Amino acid sequence: MSDEKYVVVTAISQFRMRYVVPMSELQKENELAPVDPKWALDGVTCQDYDEFSQEHLGEVITDWHVEDEDHILHRFNTENDYLAGWSKEQKLNWIRKSGTSFARRQEQKNDEDNS
Repeated sequence: MSDEKYVVVTAISQFRMRYVVPMSELQKENELAPVDPKWALDGVTCQDYDEFSQEHLGEVITDWHVEDEDHILHRFNTENDYLAGWSKEQKLNWIRKSGTSFARRQEQKNDEDNS
C-alpha cells in the first residue's frame, strides 16, 4: 500500500435548459378546455419535449475529504464498476491522469515531445 493521499471533491454540474412549446400543440393535450400555458410544465417534467437550448452554468462543490489509496481504489471499483477488472496499476494511472491539471498534462506532453 502506498502512503499517497487523494483529495475527493464532490460537485454538482448545473445546466439551464430551455424548452419551447407551441400553444397549438398544448391545446391538443385537452381540446375540451381552454389551453393553459402551465400544461407545458408537466410536459417538461415528463420529458415529453426536446430541449430548445442549454447553457452550462458551472459546478457547485458540495463537499470534499481526503482518502488513502485503499479507500480510493475501493471507491473506483464501486463508482466505476465497469472498470473494476482493470489492474491496480491501470486504475492508479487513470486516477493520476484525471487528477492532473490540464496545464500540467500539457507541460508533460511538451517535455515528452522534446525528449
